[in-house]
Amino acid sequence: MGKPNLVLNDGQVNENNNGETVEYTFICNDKVFTVEHIPPRSEGGTHYYFIEVTDKDNKKSTWKMEQMPIPRYFRYLI
Repeated sequence: MGKPNLVLNDGQVNENNNGETVEYTFICNDKVFTVEHIPPRSEGGTHYYFIEVTDKDNKKSTWKMEQMPIPRYFRYLI
């Protein structure tokens, strides 16, 4: 619940035509950060998030984020 480690300003949001994915792209310190969100196709399904970082030499690193349950002591905040 503290301050974020990274703040990315002046980004772009790109949603594909059929709404299956949304990409958020930001540039910070000569790196391009792309966060891809794939929403669930059915009610109550799983959201998928991928993070890709491209450096100045065009080398890419990609991570898949895993959905974690909200700890019970935070549930009252929702």
